[in-house]
Amino acid sequence: MAFTILTLAADWNVVSASGLGQPAPGVELIETRCVNGNQTARVTALCFNDKNQTLRVVDSPSPGSATLANTLSHAKAIGGVNGGYFHKDYRPVGLVVSDGKTLHGFETAKLLSGLVAVMPDGRVAILRSGEYEPVKSTLLQALQCGPMLVEGGCIIPGLNDLRIARRTILAKGVRGETALIYMSSVTLADAARILALPSVLDTWKPRTAINLDGGSSSGLWTSKGFLLPEIARVRNFLGIFPR
Repeated sequence: MAFTILTLAADWNVVSASGLGQPAPGVELIETRCVNGNQTARVTALCFNDKNQTLRVVDSPSPGSATLANTLSHAKAIGGVNGGYFHKDYRPVGLVVSDGKTLHGFETAKLLSGLVAVMPDGRVAILRSGEYEPVKSTLLQALQCGPMLVEGGCIIPGLNDLRIARRTILAKGVRGETALIYMSSVTLADAARILALPSVLDTWKPRTAINLDGGSSSGLWTSKGFLLPEIARVRNFLGIFPR
């Protein structure tokens, strides 16, 4: 797949995009370049449909030293990114559920506005933290994170428009489309504006998107050897696996 497009939304333009291969059948690695004046953003996304693949939270076997590539390769993932927030001593921040087991409890904080969630049927969802009910929860996987960037197809108002950093994002479409995204240095507000571009993910537009841990934690890896390495070691990862 190779295509070139020019789409206008706000001040950001999608100027080019290309397919970088398939780490597995039904999983596409694509890269889109967006510009806004003299600012450039590169959006690298692992796209799949949760009817065929799902996500798993993979806890680091050695927090502070294990890498994204080594951990997800050992777990036999198709690809993946870094996961949720953590303290300086690598204790997780917010809810962490891996393979049905709660590794860290739910927390209330402004930053932790949402959840990456995998339902019992393997469907991937983005939920508001207020929707989580611990007593009734049957989630197979969960990471509490935030802020929300896009909801109902609309940009979330009031996002920080000053701090520029690398971003890691989960996006969802309306028909099971799912993407793990690595975005080069932009503000949170600009990340949301870029995700609102109709063709930023080729054939679909995110209906919902949530920010994961970013900055120096950001990384993306595939089983076919593609790697955007993290700078800092992290506590956990989100990996793509067959359903």
